[in-house]
Amino acid sequence: MVYKETVLITSKVTMAFLMDFVKDANLFSSYIIVEVEGKRLNAKSILSMGRLTTHFGPMTIIATGLDSEEALNHLKKMCSVVQKKSV
Repeated sequence: MVYKETVLITSKVTMAFLMDFVKDANLFSSYIIVEVEGKRLNAKSILSMGRLTTHFGPMTIIATGLDSEEALNHLKKMCSVVQKKSV
């Protein structure tokens, strides 16, 4: 199944957060991409995700596969924790 959700990035994304995000994305067998400003980034690649260090605004997480719902919920929670820390 395909699961898709948009989260709002309101603070600077650190490289440490991106490394944790990629590490956690790799825990799942699903194909996971992040869509930002019309570009699709491989959520399991630090080289791809490194482009987000200057991004503010909406970010869509799309997961496809057997554990896609679990993957999406986990990664979405990671993003909400970052948002709470920035307040």
